[in-house]
Amino acid sequence: MKHVRLIRHGESAANVGAASSDHATIPLTAKGIEQAHLVAKSFVKAPDLIVASPFSRARATAMATARAFSFVPLEIWPIHEFTYLEPARCANTTVAQRRKWVDAYWHRSDPAFTDGEGAESFLDFISRAQEFLHKLAENPGDDLAVFSHGQFINAVAWLIERKPQQIDGLAMAEWRDYEITNHVANCRGYLLALHPGAADWSVSQLAPDKPLMGAVGRDTDRVYQAVRDPERLLIEERAIALSAAGYALRLDEDSAMYAEQRLKEAKAEALSCQVGSVSESTAGELSARKVCQVLREVTFERRTMTKVGHASWDEVYAGHFVVSVEGWHISIYNDCDTLDFCEECVSPEGRRWSFSAGDRFGTDPIALLSTWEHQTLERLLKAL
Repeated sequence: MKHVRLIRHGESAANVGAASSDHATIPLTAKGIEQAHLVAKSFVKAPDLIVASPFSRARATAMATARAFSFVPLEIWPIHEFTYLEPARCANTTVAQRRKWVDAYWHRSDPAFTDGEGAESFLDFISRAQEFLHKLAENPGDDLAVFSHGQFINAVAWLIERKPQQIDGLAMAEWRDYEITNHVANCRGYLLALHPGAADWSVSQLAPDKPLMGAVGRDTDRVYQAVRDPERLLIEERAIALSAAGYALRLDEDSAMYAEQRLKEAKAEALSCQVGSVSESTAGELSARKVCQVLREVTFERRTMTKVGHASWDEVYAGHFVVSVEGWHISIYNDCDTLDFCEECVSPEGRRWSFSAGDRFGTDPIALLSTWEHQTLERLLKAL
């Protein structure tokens, strides 16, 4: 069976609100580079082929894996991001500054429309995604690692799941809704599978009408599922998040426990590189799990959440949004109106958790939330 890990690039300068002069040459941030290395370290065996988009941020993310497996071929395919706005018009603008143009484009809902020189129509964009699937099917490799972009990845997933019969205005609007609902975070993605002799691809094991998370499901026959061990369920959430990011999990073993072990190894390796720079006592530090619990209680209306500052979630659009949860100050990243990750948290007692600390190896508090909790928290943030 053919497996394809379809992974979005690491955090880019544009993702954190920086202006970009050229959509194709946006660089990774320091965090994005680190994310790329973590993805590379996650492979337990070499892929047969590494594929990257020609855009800088995707190529840079792929290079971390290519360096780890220098004997594996690296190919550049036309799987770059959907450039539907005229590049010259967008030069030296931020995501927030382009928002009105973006809204106008999608309101038009014309698949054949081209915004200007260098821009791509929605029809051409979907054609590229279709051609990509054909090329994957014809490739002789059984295990491919593909580094692309959020919208392109969701175009591929949408084609597999929804199987549109024609690309018209309604299909375009449906894809836009699908893209927003199934936002792909940096260095996350989907697992595609094609069984021998099968004509159609599959995307993980989720029902077509649900947001995609990955290929690791919960085994309801296990004893720990019967007793609903909360610690164990959180470990499983990590396994699902890792699988969605393209992290290789051993299917012949307990994948959730294996995921937890990989997280421990990654953290131990990181700490060993920081000898002398990390305090010997970490008793005052918060865990990602504790921060997640605070956010979870917000979704169940057990705690009250208020915004810090005057800007609303909608006005921030792409950047850090700070909230207070009964004395807990939490900074959450708003990625183009989508709840992405938790950047930092300070408890009422002054204890701190941050994405840049040791807990970043594996997940963050937002990633530990269930799908329903994630959607509920996002809705509450937008209402502040």
